[in-house]
Amino acid sequence: MTDTQPLPRQIKIEEFLPLVGQTFEVHCDPKNVLLKLVEATPGRQRAFDDRPPFTLIFHSSPDILLVDGLYVMKSGKFGPDTIYIAPTIAQPGAAPGYYYQAVFN
Repeated sequence: MTDTQPLPRQIKIEEFLPLVGQTFEVHCDPKNVLLKLVEATPGRQRAFDDRPPFTLIFHSSPDILLVDGLYVMKSGKFGPDTIYIAPTIAQPGAAPGYYYQAVFN
């Protein structure tokens, strides 16, 4: 038996800050797709949080539309790791394509 999907782990925003603007390879069937990390934003930390919350925004070309779900992603030295993403609404003036949000609470 082989593991095709890494187990989720506690990921921190510090891992993504140097990767903003970088492309992530996303494992999809029948073929992998590319998403660009366009934003990594810290959230408001509460006293009981294990780690500070944060949000990631990814962008795909107009010909790629992913449904919300868990995806295995890799970029440079990051990953492969499993991240839950969901389509989100683009801001006015945003580049053509689709945007996806990953929220880490």
